[in-house]
Amino acid sequence: MSQFNDHNRGEWLRVPLDPTLSYPMCYDYKVLGWNKDQGAIDFVLRFNALGGHCQRHRHLANTTIMVLEGEQHLFDLMPDGSTEHRVRSAGTYHRGSGPEAFAHMERGGDDGALVYYQCQADDGRLFEFLDDNLQVIAQVTLDNMIDTWQQAQAEGLAA
Repeated sequence: MSQFNDHNRGEWLRVPLDPTLSYPMCYDYKVLGWNKDQGAIDFVLRFNALGGHCQRHRHLANTTIMVLEGEQHLFDLMPDGSTEHRVRSAGTYHRGSGPEAFAHMERGGDDGALVYYQCQADDGRLFEFLDDNLQVIAQVTLDNMIDTWQQAQAEGLAA
């Protein structure tokens, strides 16, 4: 896995802290490949050990996940307002079909995490980002994820 953890190899895009959120958000991602005709994209998220999350979200695409290193901590946001915490350790495989049952947040464990995702989005929609009240604030599509990645590469930001 060293090709994913070596900061001098490969290209990563840092998603920085957002002070407007009620939780710490900070992670890196690397797009490995995609096929627009098939609605597929493969990417890796890298969480540091400082507890930064990715955005609060709900999956819209069929998603396959493999924890490559560390631990993936998931916090399911239940309809009654409670939160259920799950942990996936390195080597754990998960396949979700269509929208996940619950919106959730995720981050790395004490040593961070490296997590592989493969999304199959037949309609092009990957995720919905949610606010504190679980209202949709943004939708991530296959096209805008690819466009963001390609723009970052062109501007030298993905490194």
